[in-house]
Amino acid sequence: MPRTTRSLVITISIITVILLLAYAYLLTFPGNLTMWGLPRFHFYVITPTLLALAISAIAVGWTGIRLRDMNVLMLALAILSLTGFFLIHALSTPGFIIADQYHLAGVASQVAMTTCAVWIFLSTLPSDHSFIRYVSKHRRSVVVGWLTFIILMNIAALMDPSISELIPIDLIPLNYVMAFLTVFLYLWGAKKYFHQFKLVKFPLHAAIVFGSILLSITECVMITTMMWTLAWWLYHVILAVSALMLLYGIIAQYQSNISVFQTFHQVNRHPSWGQPRISISRSMQNLIVATETKDAYTAGHNYRVAMYGLQLAQAMNLDSELLQALARGGLIHDVGKIQVPSEILNKPGKLTADERIVIEQHPEIGYEMCKYIGFMTEELSVIRHHHEKWDGTGYPDKLKGKEISLLARILAIADVYDALTSRRSYREPWSQDRALQLIVEGSGTHFDPECVSAFVRLCNRGELVDPQAREQQQLA
Repeated sequence: MPRTTRSLVITISIITVILLLAYAYLLTFPGNLTMWGLPRFHFYVITPTLLALAISAIAVGWTGIRLRDMNVLMLALAILSLTGFFLIHALSTPGFIIADQYHLAGVASQVAMTTCAVWIFLSTLPSDHSFIRYVSKHRRSVVVGWLTFIILMNIAALMDPSISELIPIDLIPLNYVMAFLTVFLYLWGAKKYFHQFKLVKFPLHAAIVFGSILLSITECVMITTMMWTLAWWLYHVILAVSALMLLYGIIAQYQSNISVFQTFHQVNRHPSWGQPRISISRSMQNLIVATETKDAYTAGHNYRVAMYGLQLAQAMNLDSELLQALARGGLIHDVGKIQVPSEILNKPGKLTADERIVIEQHPEIGYEMCKYIGFMTEELSVIRHHHEKWDGTGYPDKLKGKEISLLARILAIADVYDALTSRRSYREPWSQDRALQLIVEGSGTHFDPECVSAFVRLCNRGELVDPQAREQQQLA
């Protein structure tokens, strides 16, 4: 998978040109209208291939649910739509399950292409959009419901092929209108994900750009060819490559997952069974490294804050979903500092008023970045609001009390505690008692009193583990 915008553009351009030239050749060479009727191949090869891809899409959907990644979840729904409805196209091969129903095959293929395009378009919406928030909240029901709908449509179409006549896609200009809309949605998705790829370099985004371009070509070839000609077979090949490209993007994104919670349990000496598996992708880790490279202070800070936050959240008996959200949000809560000038971030002395305004923009910057790369609402609240204060004097939104999400209130304590107990260029690290005293003094003004009480109990029982100290012990 291309790792730079330049290599991505070059690769897509070369493959697009090759495919278009191949298509043009197949339309113009002698005998281009010769029918290569291979119904057995179409039924016995295309059907199991689509079924395998559909099953893979279901697995990917559950991965998106488990990893709390909306990009993965929405992409899974797109692939499921593509393969699930195209399965009707394959199963309706004349002479097998049904006698002769070319119209059903055509309708199924167009519905597959268009619904896939719609899901990819919807996946470009920010995570704070009302539709994405609804899907995020009900993601299990959405996946199960959409899968059930596709299965029922397969059964209904094969039992009564005439239902395809309700969608007259063979009529001009309706067929071209649907094709234009489908291509537009694919290209819109490719454009949006290309912009995100330029920003964060996630392989998943490169794969969606690549896949969307290929699917737009597939649509153009499909709408302009006759069944059983070589050009018609070409679109089947491009379609299969497109689906595999989208699946590969997810694999490339998460093939080097790091289990955050496993590390926490090793540090805390607690058993890990029965606990949620909180993971981050190698791409997300690279984003954290980029943040820490920009700001020397944040080296290890993101990880420690996430670990402190997890311990406090566990002490407050938060459920596994919220623990996952806190870990993911905590690990990347300062990502907005990437766009803050280095001379301000690493200034050894006191910041001026103007410099303070600039650095206080990092929660909003991080929020704007992350709402387009798959983070859910709970993680976004941590990123945007970890500098809000209980009395409403924080930033960026001046939220007060329980207007601030519980996860952001928890991380605010973890963030300040780590800042106080870490070595800085201008001071030595504070002791736990001294840091705890300042946090107690901030109860009801800076911090949520309930969270402070839980944190104090955690410290007084000696159960708060310092990840940095533990790592040093292991290295000694």
